[in-house]
Order: sequence, then structure tokens, then C-alpha cells
Amino acid sequence: MVLTLYFHPFSQPSRSVWMFCKAARIPIVEKIVNVRTGEHKKPWFALMSPMTQVPTIKDNNFVLSESVAIVRYLVRKYEVMDHWYPEDLEQRAKIDEFLAWHHVNLRQKIIKVFKEEVINPFVHGKKPDQSQLQEHLEDLNKTLTFLQKHILGDKEYLFGDDITVGDLFAVSEIIQTNTSGRDVLKDFPKLRQWLDLVRATMTPVFEEVHGDLFKFRDEIIAKQKEERREEKVKQLREIRRRESTEPEGEVITLELDDNLNIKPEQNGGSIKEETTNDDSKEENDTEATVQVGGN
Repeated sequence: MVLTLYFHPFSQPSRSVWMFCKAARIPIVEKIVNVRTGEHKKPWFALMSPMTQVPTIKDNNFVLSESVAIVRYLVRKYEVMDHWYPEDLEQRAKIDEFLAWHHVNLRQKIIKVFKEEVINPFVHGKKPDQSQLQEHLEDLNKTLTFLQKHILGDKEYLFGDDITVGDLFAVSEIIQTNTSGRDVLKDFPKLRQWLDLVRATMTPVFEEVHGDLFKFRDEIIAKQKEERREEKVKQLREIRRRESTEPEGEVITLELDDNLNIKPEQNGGSIKEETTNDDSKEENDTEATVQVGGN
């Protein structure tokens, strides 16, 4: 009997199911479906799963989509620890309530922010609509306020003293916004403490499941820094072109600080731009020049 999980690590629901299977020690065969290239729309996958969504499981000849339905099926079929989805009627009902709420609130609000801040610029090459992004962030903050006050409250985990599938679904969504380097929990200390606790509880599974997403985040942040640098150099080039009395084609050296601001003292030599990596805290020197006129 073979249980196969079809998923993609960039998909929040996929990561929720994947984390649960690993943490609950449910034996699965892992099959990545590349949604970035549209593989989930290919005939072979659509024939098996007409919903053409990830995650999807295939248990012998039984096929099931929708992440919440998958987790409930797995809980009923396999002997997992009770804390994941308690047998207690009221505890399970509160988790079910959250999963229903989460799908049309937390998940939808985060999708809108992620699409505007990551998908549009880095997949479609479209600049984010800042007014639209701000509106999405305000809506997300309202949802996070509700989550912190009315669902988490003073508890360690969302539903008490132990981790549940509800925590996995919530953390998979929230961590998605970090892809752009944004910390949506900076004004929510209780949620920050909860997320750190879930991450620690799920180590090393959490890091394994989110590894590809974190690599993507690092690529995005690097691109953002390079774009800001290029824009700054472009601005400085234009300023120097207007102000300079140097001959056409003369190279002007500018000093930039670690915030890409021009330094007040120009002492010649290379431009030293000190950039700080948020993870390693290492400083790197790069050289750049501004040429007046010419091509």
C-alpha cells in the first residue's frame, strides 16, 4: 500500500500537509508537482486529479485533494498522536472552526499581499501597486489582530498547551509573507512568540519543509537590494551629469554609505557600498563608478 503526496514547497497548503505527515510519521512517497511551470495543469495530473490542485494524495486508487480534507483523512486512517487533531468533541470543533475561518480570512489576506509584493514584480515583471499593497496590508493587520486576540489569546499554541494541525496551517500561511523580507508580525508580539515556539517544536521538520521557500526569499531580497542600488546609482549619475563641469566621458567616483546614500566627503577611490546581509551580518564591499556623458 503506497500513499503518495503530490505537492509543491511554495504552496502553503502543501507545506501544511507535508509538515503534518513528517511530524506524525506517516509514510509517504513525495512527488513535487512544479506549479511554477504549470505542471499541475498537465494531462497526466488532471486525469488523476480533476481539481488540478496541490496538495493531492493518492492512496492506492483513492485520490483526494484539498489540504484540510487530506489531513482529516490521514488522522482517521493512521494512528497519530491525539494532540494533532484531538478526539475531544469541543477541542476538535474549535480547530475545525479555525480551519474554516482561516481559509477565507488569513489565507486570502496573505495571498493578496504575496501576489502584489512577490508574484507581480518577480514573476510577471509588474511593479507593485503601492496603494493596493497598503490596502492589503491593512486588511491583513486586522486579521492578525483577530488571530492574536481571539484565537491565540494567552495560550502557548492556538488551541492550548500542545501543537495541533491548526498551528501548522496558520504558520505555513504567515511565513509566506516573509518571502519579500517583510515581517508582518513586528506589531504582534504574542503571535511572534507563538510562531517561534511552533518553529522550535517542529525542528528539524520545519526547516526542511520551508528550505526551498527560504532560498527563494534570499533570491528575492538579493534582487531587491540590487534594484535599489541600480536605481540609486542611476539617480546619482543624473545628478552628477547635471552638476559636473568635467569633460565628456570623465569617470566620477562617488562614495555611498550602507543605505546607498551619497557620502558628504568625496575623497576619491572606489565607491564602497557596505551592505549587510540580515542572516550572516557580513559586510561586503562593491565598486561602482558614474561616467559623465557617453554611452
